[in-house]
Amino acid sequence: MEYPLVWVLILVLLNFTTGVSGQVVVPSMNPLAVGSNVTLNLVPQSPINIGTWSYETTAIVIFYPGGSSVSTSYQGRVSFNRSSSELSINSLQLNNSGLYTIQGMEPVLKAVVTLSVQEPISNVTLRANATDLVESNDTSIFTCSVSSGTSLSYRWLNGSSEITASDRVWLGGGNSTLTIVSVTRHDEGPFRCEVINGISNGTSQPIGLNVRYGPSNLTMMVVPEMTIGHTAYKTGSVITLSCSAQSKPTESFKWRFNGAFLNEQSPKLSLQNTRENQTGSYACLAYNNVTLQFANINTMIKIVEPISAVSLNRDGKPPILDQSFTLRCEVTGPVDYIHWLMNGQLISLNNRTFFSTGNKTMVINPIQFSDSGEYLCEAFNAVSNLTSMTYKLVVNFGPERPAVTCPDIAMTGHSVTFNCSASSQPPSQFSWFFNGSQVAAGSVYETGQLTLASHGDYTCVAFNNITVRNSTVSKMLTVVETVTMTIVKVIGAQPTLNKRFSLTCGSTGTVYSIQWMRNGWPLYASNRTDFSMNNNTLTLNSVQHSDNGDYQCSASNPLSNMTSPEYRLIVNYGPEMPIITGPALGETGHSVTFNCSASSQPPSHFSWLFNGSQVATGSAFETGPLTLASHGDYTCVAFNNITVRNSTVSKMLTVVETVTMTIVKVIGAQPTLKERFSLTCDTAGTVYSIHWMKNSWPLYADNRTDFSINNNTLTFNSVHYSDNGHYQCSASNPLSNMTSPEYRLIVNYGPEMPIITGPALGETGHSVTFNCSASSQPPSHFSWLFNGSQVATGSAFETGPLTLASHGDYTCVAFNNITVRNNTVSKMLTVVETVTMTIVKVIGAQPTLKETFSLTCETTGTVYSIHWMKNSWPLYADNRTEFSINNNTLTFNSVQHSDNGDYQCSASNPLSNMTSPEYRLIVNYGPEMPIITGPALGETGHSVTFNCSASSQPPSHFSWLFNGSQVATGSAFETGPLTLASHGDYTCVAFNNITVRNNTVSKMLTVVETVTMTIVKVIGAQPTLKETFSLTCETTGTVYSIHWMKNSWPLYADNRTEFSINNNTLTFNSVQHSDNGDYQCSASNPLSNMTSPEYRLIVNYGPEMPIITGPALGETGQNVTLNCSASSQPPSHFSWFFNGSQVATGSAFETGPLTLASHGDYTCVAFNNITVRNSTVSKMLTVVETVTMTIVKVIGAQPTLKETFSLTCETTGTVYSIHWMKNSWPLYADNRTEFSINNNTLTFNSVQHSDNGDYQCSASNPLSNMTSPEYRLIVNYGPEMPIITGPALGETGQNVTLNCSASSQPPSHFSWFFNGSQVATGSAFETGPLTLASHGDYTCVAFNNITVRNSTVSKMLTVVAPITSVSISTGETQVIEGDSFTMTCNIVGDPSSIHWWKNLTLVHLDNRTQVSFDNRTLTFNPVQYSSYGEYQCMARNSVSNRTSNRYTLLVNYGPKQPVIAAAPIAETEQRVTFNCSASSQPPSQFSWFFNGSQVATGSVYETGPLTLASHGEYTCVAFNNATGRNSTVSRMLTVIEAIKSVMVKRNKTPISSDNLTLTCDVTGRYDTIYWMKDNLSLVLNNTLNSDITISNNSLHFSPVKVSNDGNYQCVATNLFGPHTSPKYQLLVNYGPLGVNVSGPGLVVIGSMISVNLKCSADSRPTSEYRWKHNNQSLPATGPLMAVGVSLKNAGIYTCVAKNSLTNISMSKTISLDVNGHSPAPPFQSRVGLMLMGLVALSLPLINH
Repeated sequence: MEYPLVWVLILVLLNFTTGVSGQVVVPSMNPLAVGSNVTLNLVPQSPINIGTWSYETTAIVIFYPGGSSVSTSYQGRVSFNRSSSELSINSLQLNNSGLYTIQGMEPVLKAVVTLSVQEPISNVTLRANATDLVESNDTSIFTCSVSSGTSLSYRWLNGSSEITASDRVWLGGGNSTLTIVSVTRHDEGPFRCEVINGISNGTSQPIGLNVRYGPSNLTMMVVPEMTIGHTAYKTGSVITLSCSAQSKPTESFKWRFNGAFLNEQSPKLSLQNTRENQTGSYACLAYNNVTLQFANINTMIKIVEPISAVSLNRDGKPPILDQSFTLRCEVTGPVDYIHWLMNGQLISLNNRTFFSTGNKTMVINPIQFSDSGEYLCEAFNAVSNLTSMTYKLVVNFGPERPAVTCPDIAMTGHSVTFNCSASSQPPSQFSWFFNGSQVAAGSVYETGQLTLASHGDYTCVAFNNITVRNSTVSKMLTVVETVTMTIVKVIGAQPTLNKRFSLTCGSTGTVYSIQWMRNGWPLYASNRTDFSMNNNTLTLNSVQHSDNGDYQCSASNPLSNMTSPEYRLIVNYGPEMPIITGPALGETGHSVTFNCSASSQPPSHFSWLFNGSQVATGSAFETGPLTLASHGDYTCVAFNNITVRNSTVSKMLTVVETVTMTIVKVIGAQPTLKERFSLTCDTAGTVYSIHWMKNSWPLYADNRTDFSINNNTLTFNSVHYSDNGHYQCSASNPLSNMTSPEYRLIVNYGPEMPIITGPALGETGHSVTFNCSASSQPPSHFSWLFNGSQVATGSAFETGPLTLASHGDYTCVAFNNITVRNNTVSKMLTVVETVTMTIVKVIGAQPTLKETFSLTCETTGTVYSIHWMKNSWPLYADNRTEFSINNNTLTFNSVQHSDNGDYQCSASNPLSNMTSPEYRLIVNYGPEMPIITGPALGETGHSVTFNCSASSQPPSHFSWLFNGSQVATGSAFETGPLTLASHGDYTCVAFNNITVRNNTVSKMLTVVETVTMTIVKVIGAQPTLKETFSLTCETTGTVYSIHWMKNSWPLYADNRTEFSINNNTLTFNSVQHSDNGDYQCSASNPLSNMTSPEYRLIVNYGPEMPIITGPALGETGQNVTLNCSASSQPPSHFSWFFNGSQVATGSAFETGPLTLASHGDYTCVAFNNITVRNSTVSKMLTVVETVTMTIVKVIGAQPTLKETFSLTCETTGTVYSIHWMKNSWPLYADNRTEFSINNNTLTFNSVQHSDNGDYQCSASNPLSNMTSPEYRLIVNYGPEMPIITGPALGETGQNVTLNCSASSQPPSHFSWFFNGSQVATGSAFETGPLTLASHGDYTCVAFNNITVRNSTVSKMLTVVAPITSVSISTGETQVIEGDSFTMTCNIVGDPSSIHWWKNLTLVHLDNRTQVSFDNRTLTFNPVQYSSYGEYQCMARNSVSNRTSNRYTLLVNYGPKQPVIAAAPIAETEQRVTFNCSASSQPPSQFSWFFNGSQVATGSVYETGPLTLASHGEYTCVAFNNATGRNSTVSRMLTVIEAIKSVMVKRNKTPISSDNLTLTCDVTGRYDTIYWMKDNLSLVLNNTLNSDITISNNSLHFSPVKVSNDGNYQCVATNLFGPHTSPKYQLLVNYGPLGVNVSGPGLVVIGSMISVNLKCSADSRPTSEYRWKHNNQSLPATGPLMAVGVSLKNAGIYTCVAKNSLTNISMSKTISLDVNGHSPAPPFQSRVGLMLMGLVALSLPLINH
């Protein structure tokens, strides 16, 4: 259309309008489908007098006062609402996508929106280049397309899984093509593509791939499986071999046995009733005739006959110790090996156990005890094993190691029993001899009553009637008498401290040893204590106090001992260490008592001196009432009238007066924060020290607090808040103290730390409130400055509606009119406007793969930051993507396929943001990565198909070349039937006619023919051991490789076996026996293979390793047989020679009866008539005669203990060696035993007890040996090692028995002595009831009447009395932590040790816990709370112990670590409860202070209703009335003003399209307010709530809509938490909307009496209804009206619906047509009308 000139001017003016507002354009939907409608709304709504709506640069609507004009091209498609400025567009097309702008000149504004009109997606189609593929050879290319649709994005699926790009999976063409290179069996799909745009989506039908593969993973299963432990199958077994592989299509199978193909082509091969000749290699071959691939697998099957019987028998004589013994294992059936077991354990070869060849015979030589047991032999072959019955082997031996048990020493008058035993199989018989004469038979012998003549050797002889051997053992019995008397006597003067003193021990009887005791304990020599040579004299070189005690001596021999009566030693000394006890300080008018004591024996006498003058005698002295003249030295003199010595000690007494006055005074100015302040303490009286206290607690100097030298002045160098409190000073001397009254110190300060709370950012048109606070004493006054000018006073300041001029610094000044100080704090308020436009533009050329490409973001408005997005996701810089410094330019350094996508930029400031329309980036590329799929190998006569593909945008064209010449075009090429000429390179050229680039790929096709013949032939001579031998493989056909096999197994080169370069020749450099076998060669190419027939190789050799078996030793008169054998192929012939002359032929040779001339070399010659080689072996045969006599004889004197003694062995016959034995065991030389050079003489250099025994010598040569009769050696000795057995400790009233014994041959006699006097004879001595006089040495003397020697031993018997009572005592009743505390253990009895226990555990001593020298006192210094527990002391001596009752130590302490439990913050009107606790014994009492003043007592304090004055420090003082100590803890309570009520209020009734404000009305102080709707936080940045704004505490709806219905709450918060208002239900009134009238359009008179018309409308509240007929009002109201059926009632009926609250009315009409006449109805009809009228009484009836 054409516009008047004035409107052209409007457009021009609008083009220069750059205003930015907070309004935005919101479309009813975006993106949109083609043909749909859209409404563009300006939010918030705002009437515009002059303005335009435009698309890109084209005007759609121009509006002005009084009217509007629509562009011609949009007429009929758009509608414009002047009141709301909304624009509606119908029937959108693709070209309607773009930027829509509304601009206003009055008022000035501009808002934009980008619409995206998209065509719905339809007909999604998926195509594949091929579906029948070969694994790893072929490539699959999928293409996805649609019939219609725009702004497309693609998603690929394999089954239900999404496909992503990888090195084998490529996505191209904007993701519309999918290429899978070298397909695998897992790529069969089904594949689908999913296409999506903003309004629709579609998915293709699935396509599946048929991927052929294999054969792979070839496996073979043999059924049945091999029995565990077997390596073969039994003959007759049925064996099934099953072959399987992974293959598609199904593979075909062939079977080979030892290289030869079998007539079986199924996957199973069955072997029935197997025999040993079926042993060999079985191979399964699988072949896929589509993939042209094959696989094979081998297994070895072995068939063996099982073992049927095994038996174990003895070979020869039964087992005898030290002789040879043989067992034989006999097996029926083939055997691989035999195992021998003893007691279930495998027997291995050792130096005594030998096995024959094949392990069939086991020889044990010589047999030992360890060989006894149960023997088995077990035979094995590959399929079975069988075990013989058990053979039980028992070794006969003995007798050995005879032993006699009995006492070594005995007392006359007693009997002794001897027991004899020996190791023997079968058991031995026994005989007894005394001093050479037999006295008894049997294993037990009892002597009868002993006399001294009973002393001597008792011998037991053990005899085995099976082995006809005997063995002898002897035992010496010693008989002794008793010691009878011991006594202690003094030598010289009585004991005196530090002087020499001696005691002697007199005794009667034979005494072996004397021992001294003190207080019942053994006494040893020291630097002060000496003993004489024979121990009978004890000398103390310098007597000490510690020498006091009861002394005894004990004399003893082996059978008796006696201890002397006690001698009591008391040392005279002193006086020493005098001490005075009593006070060091006294007060005038009081008396003082001193006590003096000293250590002295006997006790001292005492005298008192004051200042040098005697004032009293006696140990105690009382002064009388003290005066200042009583001050001075008090001296005590102690005197011992026995030692005639004295000792003096003095004590100073100080007399003092009382302190009478203390008061705290201020020096200088009152206390001010961070200034200097001083207090002084005025006193009257003698003052020793002054202490300061704060709030009743001691005060100490620190870096801010100083005291003067005499502590009377307290100075605060810099007063702090913490110095507030009550101060006192305390003056004291040792006898009195006084504390001053309290001085209250309050510190003036501030204002400090002012803070402003309120927003840092504001939007024009809204108000902002700031609050200012500061810490101050007294509270501060506040003033407000804006940019330097005062604008208000008071702690709160509200700005009014903001403009850009409101931007700046807001300063609060806090002033304290007491400290005359002020403090300032500022807050910056930033006011901002809205961003209005962003768009993405291209810089330079379009995007090209791997080239640089740039986008820029153009914006209008204040922009704080720019962010880029790709496909709606944030975009970040990387090594290819860069952003400019201000982020407005995006540069791709090398564009890649992955950069395809929709790009947007978003510009923002703190109050607004705008995102650009999408820019679609598509990268042109290719062709890339061309590939050819198809076979690499072909066979003549078959066709091959190749497929070519490449990644390209747009898709490529293809050409095919063969060996350089073009042969076809298109992506697929089929060769036709192949010939050898078809071998060569096939090249595919991919060309992109857009990028004008091409790319080439080639594939080599190889064509081959079949191998037809292979055979193994010998080159040169036949195989000979250790010589070179060669085989060659002759073939016909094309051969790629040759492989050799031996016995059907692959053959590889080693250090003896070589292959030629082409593998056709096999050479053995040195043929060995192991080379025997069947050889084959196999020739193959990729399409065929052939294996030759077997060539059997047998190696000729020998003879080798000839051996002669037979004895090496022979006896005259006996025959000897020798056997000769050798290893040879073929077997050898044998000849025999004796001393160089041939004597026989054949493998065996028998000598005839031997003579000494038969002695010599026997030689066997083995000859091989094939190899024409011989080999010789010789064996020496020795012939000997027998040894006839051996006997042992004595050289010189009989054996005596520790003297030299010799035996000689006389022999007759040829003797090779002589061996000596003792008790049938071999005898070897040692440091006491020597043999002569020829071993015939045995010499003992010093005979010992261990030499007793039966001696024999054995002479031997290789064929005979003889052992002499036994010579019995018995050694005479003793008595030795007398011992006394019996207790060392006895209790008074009890009997004690002592026994004495000694080692002796013959046995000894015994005597007993007590303290030197003989008291008894015999080996045993009983004391009778013990007394303290029984204490002493008991001596036993052993006497041998044969050796005429004696030996003595003593034993000390200590007699003690038991402990009878133990208890604990203390001096104190109250125990206070930190004081010293002592417990004493009181004991009745003589303890040897004292121990202290705590809680049943020994007390641990440390620097705080100590015991006295004798352990009787336990002291804690100081005592701690940890010392608490139950204590006991335990006293013990050698016969008794006793423990005291438990004493419970309860330690008073504390109070310590007081704590207050309470909330740190509370609101006014609340009550707070404080709980105070402290660690204390007994429990503490508590007092409460608030800001220094006491407010309560008890552990719990409740505040009462809080006010702001309740804010402050609450202090709990814990006091222990037992310890007199207190401890303080404080807790700060912060009181804030309570939020008393929170209520939501509205400014008017909510009506749809009107503005509405909800206000949060809060009573009380709050920090923040937020809003909730329907129990969820209200979010304003979504489309649903875009018309809602919040300012201060109000919620504005501009306008309110029905969608805003809901339950609204506001939440006010302070430090104590959130306070939520009751719910306000917002119900928006609206309507009426959509009025509808229903009823019949045509009625016939007579068909009915009346019709009903019904009216309805959507309205809140419900509408009121009025009716009109032909535009005339009717009296009827309500939604339902009845109209009588008559001609006059026909016409137009109008229903008017009105909402009385919104004052809106809407109407709707309906036409009622009536046909027919109106006669008077008959009677029946009138009755019917009456009845119908009754029914309709409730409805308004219109009949006019």
